[in-house]
Amino acid sequence: MSITKKEVYQELYRLLLEKQKEIVESIGQLKQSAAEDTKSSAGDKYETGREMVRQEIDKAELMHREYRVQMDRLKSIDPSEKHEKVKIGSLVATDRAAMFIAVGFGKIEVNGQVVFVISPQAPLARLMMDKTTGESFTFNGAAQQLVQVS
Repeated sequence: MSITKKEVYQELYRLLLEKQKEIVESIGQLKQSAAEDTKSSAGDKYETGREMVRQEIDKAELMHREYRVQMDRLKSIDPSEKHEKVKIGSLVATDRAAMFIAVGFGKIEVNGQVVFVISPQAPLARLMMDKTTGESFTFNGAAQQLVQVS
């Protein structure tokens, strides 16, 4: 693996900050839109529009809280800590993919290499937990071998 855990950690941190910023801006725009909406329309139509905006704000605020939880979990990981066995905070390379066990974020790219950032509760992560380099496991009928754990 040509990337380090610290590089993956830093990119994930940056992406989470970016997502939080986007959500905060979106919430601000939605609130501004709701405030600018006047009752010049017919009553029911106006109330329906306001309710739809309210639902969008609620959804955005929920996403914002989730990103904050993910950031808190990420901050609890020490990217300089070396792992012999797979656990939370491990950067794992199998013969099929690179994965960072931290939060459920999805696919990111670090220095041109794809890394899947997965939650420790994900079925794939649970299969790898406590395994060391060289051990194998089967996920969705496909055998994989741990090539590197850091």
